[in-house]
Amino acid sequence: MTELLLYTLSGVFLALLMGVARGSMRRWVVGAGLALLVVFVAFPFSRARGFLSRDTIDPTLLGLTPVYPLLLLIPLGVLMALTLARRGTAAGWGGVLGGAGAVLVAGSWYVQPAQLVRMQPINGLMELLVALGVAASVALLSFSRPKQRVPILLAAVLAGALAFYWFHAPQGGGAYLPKILGYYKLFSPTAPESQTAMVEAYNQALPELNAIRKELGQEELKPIQSLADLQGAIPQQASSEGYRLVQPATTQYGAFGLFFLAGIMLGAGLVLLRNPALHEPDDWRAGILIALVAGCLIPAFDATEFDLNKLVVGWPFLQQFADKAWPPLLADASTERYPLQEVLSQIAVTVQMALVGTFLAAVFAMPISFLAARNVTSGTPLMRSVFYVTRLFLNVLRGVPTLIIALILVAAVGLGPFAGVMAIAIHSLTELGKLYSEAIENADKGPVEALESTGAAGVNVVRWAILPQVLPLFVSYTIYNFEINFRSSLVLGLVGAGGIGYFINEKMASGQYDQMIVGVIAIVVVVNIIDFASSWLRSRLV
Repeated sequence: MTELLLYTLSGVFLALLMGVARGSMRRWVVGAGLALLVVFVAFPFSRARGFLSRDTIDPTLLGLTPVYPLLLLIPLGVLMALTLARRGTAAGWGGVLGGAGAVLVAGSWYVQPAQLVRMQPINGLMELLVALGVAASVALLSFSRPKQRVPILLAAVLAGALAFYWFHAPQGGGAYLPKILGYYKLFSPTAPESQTAMVEAYNQALPELNAIRKELGQEELKPIQSLADLQGAIPQQASSEGYRLVQPATTQYGAFGLFFLAGIMLGAGLVLLRNPALHEPDDWRAGILIALVAGCLIPAFDATEFDLNKLVVGWPFLQQFADKAWPPLLADASTERYPLQEVLSQIAVTVQMALVGTFLAAVFAMPISFLAARNVTSGTPLMRSVFYVTRLFLNVLRGVPTLIIALILVAAVGLGPFAGVMAIAIHSLTELGKLYSEAIENADKGPVEALESTGAAGVNVVRWAILPQVLPLFVSYTIYNFEINFRSSLVLGLVGAGGIGYFINEKMASGQYDQMIVGVIAIVVVVNIIDFASSWLRSRLV
């Protein structure tokens, strides 16, 4: 509970800090309130254990409301705060009451004992949400095409209905995405008699379980008096029947998000009580944006296992690495090791990989870019088809990272810089093709129309009207892409595509940090040289 209160205080402190800057505080009440509603409905808060680890469920606060109805006070308090926020003078009270109420109610759930619950999946909910997302994506096209709004909206409804039907078809979405069916679950309380029977069944099965644990060399488990004493999983039969053991104190990322957002809401409300004038007309729009950002960031921090404590745990290794890496070993004649010579050789290979890859990409991207430019291919239906096919090709291929292309090519042609060169060339072709085509589309139409009025052919128009305008940009984009490709080639070496990255990976794996650091220093030096040189070239060309 102490850690959750620290999150609340962090939110309050952040809000007070923003209040010192005298910005609008009502938007933070609105944004934190809307984000709290998302947390209440969609983010896991506690943990419900089954027999096996795969049976463990992380319920949301909404899913837990049948077990602890007091949790409904959280959204009600937030809705009250949002209602008061529509009145500039009352927004402060809304923030204080809504934020403090969320902290108190969530804290009261946190201290509840473990209890047995029955899991009830809500079938069709996630499928409906996916179908609505598909329909909304199609419907968005109607805003840019007002004349076709009615057929587009009808197509959106049809697409949503087909998406929903696809999930329930025999070989549809359920076969490929089985977890989405019945994903959202409510949890209902069980009678005290069921919990007592669970305790008795657990104690009766304990001798057999302890015999197995003894053979495995594990510590024996003791009989329990209540479910709160249960340290492991619930019996298999109860788990298969849909029962789970909810442990309120075992919190998930939704709990930290709720306490932090409630702290922001509380702090912003306190600032508004002191200075009610801290609000602006666009607070609701800004609040929606804040809620969207919070709704994306909170689960992202959990999914990436962000934990600064891991740096504290790993600090001894960092110290050991620094001690072994410095001073760098440039050469050791006694053991015939010459890292500096090898680094310079591999750096040269890396630069050459980027150079050849960029050159090949630029050569092939130039003609392709004209086919991907709308103003050049708008003459006939055939050319318009070529435009869409070329754009689709560039977009699809650009979505494949250079590292993935390199892995495929290494498997096809073997280790070495050739795979790296081809990976760079293929990916850079898509990048330069897009940049070149956008430069062509933005070219001045005056020279083009002047040449066309004289009856000049299409090739002559491109040669004398478009190319002189875009050629400096082509060169600038190519130089910039070369910088990117040099950095990419460093990573490609880690998968065996040659260059300095391969050297660093080899020395790191063998623990020769004093040689590896020579490669790192060389990379820093060369990156800066390339950066300054390319900046000077671009300034002279554009």
